[in-house]
Amino acid sequence: MTNGRTYDALVIGSGMGGLTAAALLAKKGLRTLLVEKERQVGGYVVSFKRGGFTFDATGAFVGGCQEGGEFDQILREIGAYERVDFLPIHHIKNIYPGFEIHLRQGGFYSYLEALLNLFPEEERGLKAYLSLVQRIGREVRSYSEMTLFKKILFPFCFWNLIRFRRTSHKAILDGLFRGREIKMALHSLPATDPPSTLSFLFVATLINKALMEGVSYPKGGMGKISEAMAESFLRSGGELHLQTRADQILVKHGRVEGVLTQDGKIFQSPRVISNINPNLLVKMLPLELQKPFIKKIRRMEYSLSCFILYMATDLDLKRKDLPYFTYLRFLIDLEEEYRMLQRGDIPKNPTLIVSIPTLLDSSLAPPGQHIIKVLTAVPYHYQERWERGDPEKYRRIKEEFSQKVLLLLDSKLIPNLREHILFYEAATPLTLERYTGNESGAMYGLASTPYQFGNSRPTHQTPIPGLFQVGHYTRPSHGIVGASLSGLFCARSILQKRKS
Repeated sequence: MTNGRTYDALVIGSGMGGLTAAALLAKKGLRTLLVEKERQVGGYVVSFKRGGFTFDATGAFVGGCQEGGEFDQILREIGAYERVDFLPIHHIKNIYPGFEIHLRQGGFYSYLEALLNLFPEEERGLKAYLSLVQRIGREVRSYSEMTLFKKILFPFCFWNLIRFRRTSHKAILDGLFRGREIKMALHSLPATDPPSTLSFLFVATLINKALMEGVSYPKGGMGKISEAMAESFLRSGGELHLQTRADQILVKHGRVEGVLTQDGKIFQSPRVISNINPNLLVKMLPLELQKPFIKKIRRMEYSLSCFILYMATDLDLKRKDLPYFTYLRFLIDLEEEYRMLQRGDIPKNPTLIVSIPTLLDSSLAPPGQHIIKVLTAVPYHYQERWERGDPEKYRRIKEEFSQKVLLLLDSKLIPNLREHILFYEAATPLTLERYTGNESGAMYGLASTPYQFGNSRPTHQTPIPGLFQVGHYTRPSHGIVGASLSGLFCARSILQKRKS
């Protein structure tokens, strides 16, 4: 059953990559259809309500929102900028075994200044680290404006990108610093990989594109970003079908010709952009075309998943002078913590990432009340996949882990919190997998190892003509900015080909 209309482009999945690609293509005049299996757009970047409280599903901040910043430019290009009001995040605290970093002014420069005050003996290393990060940042910007001259002189123009393409963050930290404390502090990043497997080029690019000038929070919740993108898409004439699950990619004579949905509808299009887990995408293809994809998928490494606790409280958190964002680490050995998680275990005192959005935006909760979100990396296979298949055991494990998190939060950050909890709710890797389709509930899609960053990640154009892929399983990287850039790059390449 066809809907009787052929589209210039069809996008499956409305995460940041899919939304960005769809919005730009529609803005440029292409008849574009976006299909999403859930009731709202956004993937991980969504908000949900519980009574008078608005919670963010996963994210706590986004970088590059200042004028001229990377994300600011993306929103302007797709026509969504004026729909989001960003609130700068200044109050941040990182708590480590034996020391704390307390920022009142966000941004990477402020963070380095705080580290210098704590570790004056590491001044030379800090200056060298910043200089290297800045040089890589300049080369990344230059690479995005590639010219024939730069291609001819590639080794000279992009010496650092070549030199460090297979370098881990650990190699850089070990070469510049002596103390393990400062190494730990410099590795407090939005990634689940330990220093030994995290790409240094990813770290440098992340700092330049998202963290250098500080991070922000969208007024009304993280879901406002996705809503603004979807509104821009619809204003440009795009067509959005929610609660519509793609079932098959239709291929004829070796190239894409459309999509068959689970409810039997056929949407025709010579271009299909997938913003879904590649393991799910391959199952939608005809059997004879799956082999090249399967070979690549088997080599992929994925990020860890996470456990998230959402809670509401009647404590007056403003009077406690708490930061919006707190990174609370108990283990010094990052490598051992990662090995433990890889084995399917969880540390006795796991690292907690705590955000209190109502300290920035009081409209997210009733007057005098607050919301708190706590995220911690956990393995997908914890307690044999969270005792999947046994609802009673699953609820018990969730409750036990929720109580562990609450106890740590009460004893280390917010005294008397447990006596003032109005309600709480938890999400596990199984929750993330169910709602977003991410592989094993992967928090960041592909792990950002030296062999899975930038051009080492899957390309947007697949081996099948007309089939593209975007999102945090593709180039250039994960995160809100990284996934949005994937959609931007893919849409631009489609538009360029239409011109030629």
